[in-house]
Amino acid sequence: MLADLPASPRSGVLAGWGNAWLAGLVGLDDVITQVHEALGGSAPHTVGDEPLVLGLGALRRAGAERMRLVLPVPGDVSGLPGPPDVNRDALTAGEALVVIGPAPPLVLVPTVIVHGPAVEGGLESVHWRVLRAGRVPPPPAGLRTADHELSVAIRQTTAALVDLDIASARPEVLALLRDRGEPEPGPGLGPGYPPNAHALLARAERLAELLELAARDDGAAVTATEVSRRSAALRGLSAAVRRAYEAAYDAFDPAYASH
Repeated sequence: MLADLPASPRSGVLAGWGNAWLAGLVGLDDVITQVHEALGGSAPHTVGDEPLVLGLGALRRAGAERMRLVLPVPGDVSGLPGPPDVNRDALTAGEALVVIGPAPPLVLVPTVIVHGPAVEGGLESVHWRVLRAGRVPPPPAGLRTADHELSVAIRQTTAALVDLDIASARPEVLALLRDRGEPEPGPGLGPGYPPNAHALLARAERLAELLELAARDDGAAVTATEVSRRSAALRGLSAAVRRAYEAAYDAFDPAYASH
């Protein structure tokens, strides 16, 4: 099963703008606006027992200095800080934010609540549970490493899908893989991120769209062996996309605020 990788992960957008706010580069209103707009005009969020604006203020008072995106999947929880119950909750959600600075560090785990019928596009609100972490985990791979892994995964996935004649079933999938243009960056990163972080995130967002398309059916794969090969190729790409997301959102550096 492929990981669910939306174009703008909830935790990523909050990290991308929350880091800029914690460094004094944007106002709190900017964070609230960007989080809501990136998630399609979502309903109000809460952090702990407080509205988002008050919950973020409480995190700053607790000593928050930086937010780090983690996108765990079964078999890969390397970015999670423990203890086991926190890791389990984050794994269930498929995403989390590690808040670095407080002692002990904290973890924000989102729970999504849909207001109104989901089939009619009901608004989503997000409740961020605040949990105590066991440690500050090692940082994700750097931008250069994540970008290289993504390029390798793209080549391997393209070769596998061409060999399986996926183009005859979903040409749009290969079009996304082969797109050589510069993708437009999404809204997830606030001031203070270098240009290569924006570029890597834009590539990851485009490939998340590809994975969403590819997950809808088995393409041209017919036999069990073909289905297995296709799934393996897409899982490899999904893992590289997750690492690219984590690296891009972790690349905050206030020195780039004026660039």
